[in-house]
Amino acid sequence: MEEKELTPQESMALIQSMIGKARKRYSDNSFFFLLWGWIVLVASVGHYYLSTFTDFEYPFIGWSLTIIGAIVSGVVGARRGKKSQVKNYTDKMYAWLWFSLGMAMFTIVFNGQLIGWNTVPFILLLAGVGTAVSGAMMGFRPLQIGGLVFWILAFIAFRQPENYQMLILAGGIAIGYLVPGYIMKANFRKHGV
Repeated sequence: MEEKELTPQESMALIQSMIGKARKRYSDNSFFFLLWGWIVLVASVGHYYLSTFTDFEYPFIGWSLTIIGAIVSGVVGARRGKKSQVKNYTDKMYAWLWFSLGMAMFTIVFNGQLIGWNTVPFILLLAGVGTAVSGAMMGFRPLQIGGLVFWILAFIAFRQPENYQMLILAGGIAIGYLVPGYIMKANFRKHGV
């Protein structure tokens, strides 16, 4: 089979088509940002409320929602992976990015007592990395801005008591996950991208 030389215009059209397809593959990931955004928002606000306004012995109980989130994410991710006809290097890197960050966050939280439960700033830093890199991979500026917001709030959270860190985390999640997630979802519904 003979290879055809592409004109500069054909090359540019091919590159734009490939970028468009990659963006479309990732643009429906709004599900994961919205799922985790709402789980963390509810858990952090619940933690703040229970520890500030009640005598409840286990104010962190809302964080058990993350177990449900992990199961749902795993099932949905596996189903989408089976439906995907083409798996490329970028897909694998995206999956490993979030798996690695999830393991790092789990390790920090599981060992939280060793650092006086001052885990929120570290979680914000890691969420910033995943969000900013995901935004760069998708060419989606709202996620990149969300990553920046996470980093700024991490800097602030290091200087706040644990209760206020929960509110900072809730604000970060709303701006860094939920706003971009809903924008992503709306774009996907409207344009398929």
